[in-house]
Amino acid sequence: MNQQNTDKRVRRSIKLIKDSFLTLLKEMPFDKITIIDICKRADINRCTFYSHYENIDVLVDALEKELAEKFMYAFSLYKYDKNPRTMVDALFDCVRKNPELFSFAKQVGRSSKSYEVLKKVMQERTFSEWRNKSKITEEQALLLEAYAISGSRRILEMWHDSNFTMDENMVKDLFENVVKYGLYHFIYTK
Repeated sequence: MNQQNTDKRVRRSIKLIKDSFLTLLKEMPFDKITIIDICKRADINRCTFYSHYENIDVLVDALEKELAEKFMYAFSLYKYDKNPRTMVDALFDCVRKNPELFSFAKQVGRSSKSYEVLKKVMQERTFSEWRNKSKITEEQALLLEAYAISGSRRILEMWHDSNFTMDENMVKDLFENVVKYGLYHFIYTK
């Protein structure tokens, strides 16, 4: 078998495992899912699972990393100005295209490594930017960062939980205006 076919099979197996795990999350609590459950759902044997993941925690880490990368890309589009729409569009696109992955992150919640990675990246990117463009203290920056992350996450969760039936443009406009006017007032005062 050539390398290309092997790579396809590996990608297919990984996708089956991830999709099966995410589907099982809709049916049972995270802590009740076993490797056997995942393998049955994916119609693979346990050796296939173990050839890609040491255990469920490693699978969870991989899923969290995947989601964090998608969100980090969206956040990288924000240029700390009065026009966050490109970032807002990318965030909503990420949630819409990855509803199961987003549901997974919600179940894991604040203990999520992806949440911690995003928080760290946002702190690294925003703190220096905010401190350079304003007179806020480090403590104020921490409070604003908590507000921004929690509020943003909750707006995305509510839109997701509505099965995307909330008017997307209305929610995006609200999200954008909170970023523009809620944060801008405190940060961009020079």
